Amino acid sequence: MDIYFKWTKLVECRSCKSSIFLSDEGAKLIGKASTLSPEPSLIKLHEAIIIDNKNYLPLGKIRYAYGRGFWEEWFLKGESNQEFWLSIDEGDFVLEKRAEINLPFKSPRAVRAGRRYGSYLATEVGKGRCVGFEGELPFPINIGKTHGYIHLSKGGGNLVTVEFTDGVDKIFQGKWIDPLTIKSVYS
Repeated sequence: MDIYFKWTKLVECRSCKSSIFLSDEGAKLIGKASTLSPEPSLIKLHEAIIIDNKNYLPLGKIRYAYGRGFWEEWFLKGESNQEFWLSIDEGDFVLEKRAEINLPFKSPRAVRAGRRYGSYLATEVGKGRCVGFEGELPFPINIGKTHGYIHLSKGGGNLVTVEFTDGVDKIFQGKWIDPLTIKSVYS
């Protein structure tokens, strides 16, 4: 198996679709990955793309289901091995990276859509269930597990996403991007 990112923790075998957890002690089979239905996409695993004149390599993809359908989170390796996530939902594209931000609320579970929290407007609050993945990821995931999310807008295309599950909160900061500006490195 080719591994493209030295910090990969979860990888899907392209041949048998098994999920393999990589640790310092070795590799451990943790079950089969779900087979995701193919969807038309501007992004392909291991085919470099350019966004705002910067190169990114898509290494993995997670699909989440929610009430209206599903969205996808693409794990991208940027320049200098930085980690980014490209979220695609209903034709909207958001490029984000992990952030350390002091949020103007104590618990994400108390946030309500449409309300203002400091300089942020909560534009969406919901839950997503992981239905599968492809490629490589920097952490293990649990297929079938549900997590909460909040989208906070600060205006000007800037977005903060808070993901929470079992008391663990992750914060990502980024911006909306025009999908027509995404280009293949090879075109």
